[in-house]
Amino acid sequence: MVVRLVYRDEALEDIAYAMRWYASRSEGLDERFLMAVLEREALIRKYPKGAPLVHKHFRQTPINSFPFLMVYGLIKNELIIYRIFHTKQHQRKKFKRRT
Repeated sequence: MVVRLVYRDEALEDIAYAMRWYASRSEGLDERFLMAVLEREALIRKYPKGAPLVHKHFRQTPINSFPFLMVYGLIKNELIIYRIFHTKQHQRKKFKRRT
């Protein structure tokens, strides 16, 4: 059972960047993006092993209506959200930490 949810700094930065970009494009689009992320979070909390393993312990699941993937892992009793990854980026960036 998952007892703790952790967002890595990279995931929070990804969300903030995407929200700024969407806010500059259309009023309310940033809020729709955030709601889609939170809906996906709720789903993986309910079914943490529901998405396929894609690399080592990493799983990924799409964010509805947006070109993003939520990259996360389940380690012991922690659900760790590593990235909110734009699908147009190079796939190798998905699993690397920013320095």
